[in-house]
Amino acid sequence: MKRIKESGKRFWADVKQYGPALIVFAVYYGIVHLFRAAFCPMIQITGLPCAGCGLTRAFLFMLRGEFERAVYIQPMAFAVVAFVSYCAFFRYLKGTKVVAFSSLFVILVSGILLFYVIRMVLYFPDRVPYVYARDNLLANYLPGYQEFITRVITSLRNMRL
Repeated sequence: MKRIKESGKRFWADVKQYGPALIVFAVYYGIVHLFRAAFCPMIQITGLPCAGCGLTRAFLFMLRGEFERAVYIQPMAFAVVAFVSYCAFFRYLKGTKVVAFSSLFVILVSGILLFYVIRMVLYFPDRVPYVYARDNLLANYLPGYQEFITRVITSLRNMRL
């Protein structure tokens, strides 16, 4: 019982400490969804998917038990859940620093970036979530940007043929 009480104290201390950031995130999320279809700042600015593209949808699929769809959208979501669970175990249940946090974080980020590069080469721009959003800020305000992206897409498609 004492361990549960201590875990709760650590959890609520973290909520109190990081609450303002969570509120800013929630406000951003709400505002973006009022005016734009995509949530990701990278898509909003460049029209290109980011390395974490599809994570939110994959998490939602996982919560609904749709694991195949989660893998299809973003297979690294499972690694993120495992990493967060591992960190939560040490932080909240054991009450200690996370063992090998930095090394595991670097491995996780490296894996996400590796999957990103592979999937961009194999799937961009023809498979969700690796699609190009034509309505982005650079395309709207930077002359020649749309033509550049079109050439990149054409080159990738020709590479795959």
